[in-house]
Amino acid sequence: MTEVATRCYAKCRHFDNILLSFFLSLFLSFSSLFFFLSFFLSFFLFPFISLIPSFSFFLSFFFFPFSFFLFYFLSFSFYFFNSFLFFLSFCSLFSFFLTSFLFPFISLIPSFSFFLSFFLFFLFSFFLTSFSFPFYFFNSFFLSFFLSFSSFSLSFLLPFFSFYFFNSFLFFLSFFLFSSFSLSFLLPFFFLLFL
Repeated sequence: MTEVATRCYAKCRHFDNILLSFFLSLFLSFSSLFFFLSFFLSFFLFPFISLIPSFSFFLSFFFFPFSFFLFYFLSFSFYFFNSFLFFLSFCSLFSFFLTSFLFPFISLIPSFSFFLSFFLFFLFSFFLTSFSFPFYFFNSFFLSFFLSFSSFSLSFLLPFFSFYFFNSFLFFLSFFLFSSFSLSFLLPFFFLLFL
């Protein structure tokens, strides 16, 4: 009797994981869509709103309250199979704040902005690779942490090799957010294989 109950509990738990991943993927899709729309809007409005930091701050908080705090609660309250999208969203949110307040100033100094992107790229890549590689095939949290910060550091590095310099930063961030929107339906089911 105990063995039957254990099997039933295991099947129900597996079904709950699938159901939870489905609803979380829907939530992540809509949150990523809001991210993409906000960055798409800021792509055209950034030359104007960057001159008004208070409005930039309000705009960023207008788009991200649910997709940040609720997603933070869901990710760390349940499982880590959505941690990749969490850290990607967190880094995008941080990048948006950094872009709103600092980019109008550092874009005026190309040497400093290039040094900053180069430094962040190698710092995050080397540090996180050396510490997460032993857990690469065993811990999805470290894997997702490494991948998300790699994309975050690449979003700093790549725009400085683009011709459209001023808004290329937001373009690449929108590209990463659109990728997360496309993967949000598949990634939770992929991480279920590691549970």
